Amino acid sequence: GLCFDWLSSSSTFAGNEFLFATPDAMRKVKQRNALLKNNLVETAWDYQCCTEVYQPMPTDGITDMELPYRPSQTQYFERCQQRWDGVTPRPDWEEMTFMSNNIQAGSNIFLTSGQLDPWRAAGITSLPNHANPDSIIVRVIENGAHHLDLRASHPLDPPSVTKIRREELASFEHWIHEWGELYPAEVKSPKIIAMPGLRGNIQQHESR
Repeated sequence: GLCFDWLSSSSTFAGNEFLFATPDAMRKVKQRNALLKNNLVETAWDYQCCTEVYQPMPTDGITDMELPYRPSQTQYFERCQQRWDGVTPRPDWEEMTFMSNNIQAGSNIFLTSGQLDPWRAAGITSLPNHANPDSIIVRVIENGAHHLDLRASHPLDPPSVTKIRREELASFEHWIHEWGELYPAEVKSPKIIAMPGLRGNIQQHESR
């Protein structure tokens, strides 16, 4: 089955109790888990959501798997300021820094989204207008979970993700060689050291 953003085993709520908990109780458990010393990922993500990645996501329990929740910007800011000693979120930082989906002026970018990833709704899933398809590549991975292509290869990986990994590596190699041709004085050796190992790892699992 598919579990996304589930509680850690250290929670005092049992699974069935959590399913029937109130939204406030659920949020308190998640916040408490984020403060645990052994949960560094959630702690780091909580800080990032209070600085660069402002995400006050409303839920309705109908089109998503969460209980209904309507975020308040005032409460969001107050929680961040209390939790992180005065840190205040910057709601427009992502759009101003990364140009939202207006990235057609960029180059050497490979964007992927997993078909089964709930975060896909907030991603770029089609080529921006006037973008160069050889320099900005956008792919949706069939049967792919959250950044599955960035995880280590596994014999049970769906063919779709191994195909994307091969395409990613080919693009990286092409862009590196392209850069080497433009700036030959900066290239000490034409060999790409890391790529053969990564490609061999993928091929090894595919041959099983």
